[in-house]
Amino acid sequence: MAGRKAGNAAALVAVLIVAAMAAEAGAIKLCGVDRTAVDACRSYCAVGSAEASPSKACCDKVRPAQWDCLCKFKGSLPDGIDGARVMDLQYKCKCDYPPATCGAN
Repeated sequence: MAGRKAGNAAALVAVLIVAAMAAEAGAIKLCGVDRTAVDACRSYCAVGSAEASPSKACCDKVRPAQWDCLCKFKGSLPDGIDGARVMDLQYKCKCDYPPATCGAN
C-alpha cells in the first residue's frame, strides 16, 4: 500500500507542475487538473506544512483529477513538495476517480 501511495503522490505533484508550466497562457488542463490546483494546494502540500487538511478550494480543484493519467507523470516530484501530503489529497478530498495503481502502468 505504501508503494501505491508514493506513486500516486508523485503522479499528482508531477501533473500539477506540468499543468502549472503549461498554463502560463491560460487555464490548460492536464489529467483533469490545471494551474489553479497548484496554487490552491501549495500550502497543504509543502514540506513541513502543519495544515491538518487541505482547503476547500484545493479539494474543489483536485477532486476531478484522473489518477490513472497522473501516474504517467510520477517521476517529476519537485523540491519543497511533500509527496505523502500530495497523496493524501485523493483521500482527504474524496476524489471523483478511484486511486490508481501506478506500478501497473
